[in-house]
Amino acid sequence: MATATVSTSDKLLKPSSKSSSTTEATLQSLYNRAARTFLHRDVAITFTLLSAAFALLPPPLAPSPDPLDVHRRKWDILRITLETTVFCSTPDLIDLPQPLRESLLLSPQSFVSNLYARSLTLFTPSSLYRKPSSAFLPHQVVITLIASSIKIDCLNIGRDITEDWLSKRGQYEFVPSTGEPYHKVLELYCLHLLPRLGEWEYGKEFLSDENELSSDKRRELHSALEAQHAQALESTKRETPKPEPPPSPIPIPPLRSLSPASSSSSLSTTSTRTAVPASPRPKLTRQQSTSSTSAVSDVTVTRSPRHRHNQSVPRESSSTSAVRISRLPPVDHNLATAQPPTSLALIRSYFNHCFTANRIATLSVLFFLIPLLTLILRRRRRLETPADLVRRRLLEARGDSIVRRLWNELVRAVLDTVKMGGGGLV
Repeated sequence: MATATVSTSDKLLKPSSKSSSTTEATLQSLYNRAARTFLHRDVAITFTLLSAAFALLPPPLAPSPDPLDVHRRKWDILRITLETTVFCSTPDLIDLPQPLRESLLLSPQSFVSNLYARSLTLFTPSSLYRKPSSAFLPHQVVITLIASSIKIDCLNIGRDITEDWLSKRGQYEFVPSTGEPYHKVLELYCLHLLPRLGEWEYGKEFLSDENELSSDKRRELHSALEAQHAQALESTKRETPKPEPPPSPIPIPPLRSLSPASSSSSLSTTSTRTAVPASPRPKLTRQQSTSSTSAVSDVTVTRSPRHRHNQSVPRESSSTSAVRISRLPPVDHNLATAQPPTSLALIRSYFNHCFTANRIATLSVLFFLIPLLTLILRRRRRLETPADLVRRRLLEARGDSIVRRLWNELVRAVLDTVKMGGGGLV
């Protein structure tokens, strides 16, 4: 009774042979055009032809061979390939159809998951009230989905698709899942997915436990996986920079005590090799001179190892006191971070350079002491003339201050000094 019911439902669900042949011819014609437009990168026309074809390709009605299974497989592979190509490229959004533009907004994981879910719905019979299953997926579609996940770099989703198909295959005899289809899916899984995930040991263990392939094919896959692993290790060694050993410290010869005689001879030898600058050296303070002298002495005595053979260090003398040469002074890091001088500092340095102690003393003698002495001498040696008396009375009458009188006397003294100097009296 159950068998009769199933056969009756199969007869009701199967389309007529005439309509099926017409649909197949239409789908084949559309597929040829879509393949050509896809090769010419005409995305809009290819997508239009895909939409027209899938309008004629509903899911199968029963879990049995269907004359449209071949067309479903070809059209689904073309759709996955087109959408993956558009997703991985940077096309002009204006020319893209709206569904393709919306797919570009998805994350890579969501995009591949949508492709997989749509394929499951397409190949799962609609008469089965169950969740879409990968047991109905052809191995060609599974390989295309795995390749798409590898291209978009969603390796974990590709691994889930493969393992789901491997665990559910063989439930229906009309879906090829053994022999060559199984070998192709397993080759893509072991030689492409697992190596990219770094699962080398798991791939080797999986092939060791596998018992469905022939020994030759299993050995071939295992050898290919071993070769890929060795090549990956070699490339990793080449790309990893070798740690450079720390530079060995330059050995510094121990400083020996120098006698006064040997010290003078060393300094004389050094002076013959020292270049004397053409420009005069700037003046140094006592502290700077001392530190500079000690630094020069250290550099003179402590030579680099490569010049050691050109210089003989005199040995220590027991009759004289040992003179230890101090090491180089520490580098003053404040000099590297010193701020540029301000305007006040520049003016101060200019006055310090121009008005030295000697110059101030000279100017004081010339413009203050000499006029003052001249004024005193004039007051003692010269008697007041009537003109002087008149001038003094006029000054007293005007009530000039002492400062003004002193300035006038200073000016007169300078002028008299100049006149006397011009006359040869000074």
